[in-house]
Amino acid sequence: MDPITIAIITLVAIIALIVIIVLVQTSQFGIEYEDVEPINLPELDGESVAQRIGLAVQLKTISDVDPEKVDPRPFEAFRDLIRTLYPQLEEKLTREVINRHALLYTWQGSDPSLDAVCFTAHQDVVPADEGEDSGWTHSPFAGELADGYVWGRGTLDCKGILICLLEAVNNLVKLGYQPKRTIYLAFGDDEENSGVAGAKQIVKTLKERGVRLSFLLDEGGTVTTGQIEGVKGPVAIIGISEKGYLSLKLKARVKGGHSAMPPTQTAIGALSLAIAALESNPFPQTLEVAQFTLSHLGNEVPFLQRMALANPWLFGKIAKKRLAALPSTNALTRTTAVPTIIKAGSADNVLPAEAEAVINCRIMPGETIKDVYERICDLVADEIVSVEPVHGDTIMDDRAWNPTIISDVDSPQYNRLADLILGAFPGTKVAPVMISGATDARYYNDLCSNVYRFAPFYLTKEEIGTVHSDNERVSFENAGRAVGFYQALIAQLASLTAEQEAAERDATEEEDEDLSDAETSAIDRMNEPLKVKPLDPTRRKAREEHEDLKSGEGVTEEVTWKRSVQYIDDDEPLVVKPMKKKLEE
Repeated sequence: MDPITIAIITLVAIIALIVIIVLVQTSQFGIEYEDVEPINLPELDGESVAQRIGLAVQLKTISDVDPEKVDPRPFEAFRDLIRTLYPQLEEKLTREVINRHALLYTWQGSDPSLDAVCFTAHQDVVPADEGEDSGWTHSPFAGELADGYVWGRGTLDCKGILICLLEAVNNLVKLGYQPKRTIYLAFGDDEENSGVAGAKQIVKTLKERGVRLSFLLDEGGTVTTGQIEGVKGPVAIIGISEKGYLSLKLKARVKGGHSAMPPTQTAIGALSLAIAALESNPFPQTLEVAQFTLSHLGNEVPFLQRMALANPWLFGKIAKKRLAALPSTNALTRTTAVPTIIKAGSADNVLPAEAEAVINCRIMPGETIKDVYERICDLVADEIVSVEPVHGDTIMDDRAWNPTIISDVDSPQYNRLADLILGAFPGTKVAPVMISGATDARYYNDLCSNVYRFAPFYLTKEEIGTVHSDNERVSFENAGRAVGFYQALIAQLASLTAEQEAAERDATEEEDEDLSDAETSAIDRMNEPLKVKPLDPTRRKAREEHEDLKSGEGVTEEVTWKRSVQYIDDDEPLVVKPMKKKLEE
């Protein structure tokens, strides 16, 4: 056989082998769900529940970063409303007002040796435009019932959830149910403004009492369609982690003057170049979070997308590019840093001496506040542009936090939640995800390793878009179903014995022991922190002014995504692109 023929045969064999590997990897990508029988939730009058949500909406419990600007009267009226609507609940459960207006309800379980369960929501809402020219179909604080919905600020975020929780617990009280585990209902009053006065103080109170939680559920995910590209069917999104949060101020300082005689470099120009440098040099991508989430959707993910994610050694760059194209999936692959506020100038003929921009960062697991701060300094800081904390003198405060720990998707608690979702919403897939936004749930990781974020509402993409926007609303159907869902979930988790929990956990661990060596190796590698290549220290001059900034003392523990999917090494070097022109004095 001649050499050319041998080469062709060899090439064909290699291609065939690659094709086989790709197809096998693709076929094995994803989790197959066992069939779950539909669950008949308690039949409840959704319109009646919606009426009570409407009463809560009428109280303008608007929070503010400055506690002195918060009107206490709506919060006091809200407590009175709960007392009026649910007198039996108020008699059976112990209610405490924590700090200013946060509420903590305790339903004592029959077995104090068992870890408790906690359900949380927040009382406060963001402001809403009540003017005639606003985009609201119904007044945002009227709580009107129309067209099968209750309308108004907080119906979805998060008074609707709060009222549904109270309804569920109240129903259980009236039925004479006695939980084995103690049940807590924790309702913060400033979630929209960091949760420092509410959730943080509730957690502090529980820690001082030695409370341990086996399960905590907060808002954060729903059942929806169209939120994940290519997946057509309904998906229940359960948040198992949250990105970290950091805001930094870029400040450009030059000598001001008359606009008729501008210098080579202006403050606004320097600031603009710094922002452009941030946008043209995004944080490096990792596929492992997206892999993990989409692996739970199995065949619902289009074939080509599954093939790319299952074979990153061959299609990794394509997958990254595809995921980066959409804001929702791009946020699953990297830390983001975007300008949200810009301030400069006071007159059209005056050159400002200062220009500043606030950069808001959402931090991926595996990275820290310190990592993000140093990278941004490396990229934009120089003799004109400085990088400063937005609040106070340090980058670490109550308005900045590292990514949360990642809750277990193999726990008995998670399985109970997932099974109930599958039964209550037939035809739905369950996807554990990292939440890009922030919730009160992050404070509870000191008390609980099973922290999840889900609200049992079936929402359209348009309905989800009303959160913090015009025409926020929740349907009667969703309100009634949510009460039944919470009622069933609370009863299941509060009745879970220590023996049942141990047996279910042992069964899960036995399944994990059946993994192949390759799978086990993949899991071990997943335990390593995500690796972010450092930037070349080309722009550090202004850093010297800010050496007093704290570098992250007291930060949360290092976290990783620990799952049975292939680990992605991002070996691509991060190229630092300098500004086009050296900034001049």
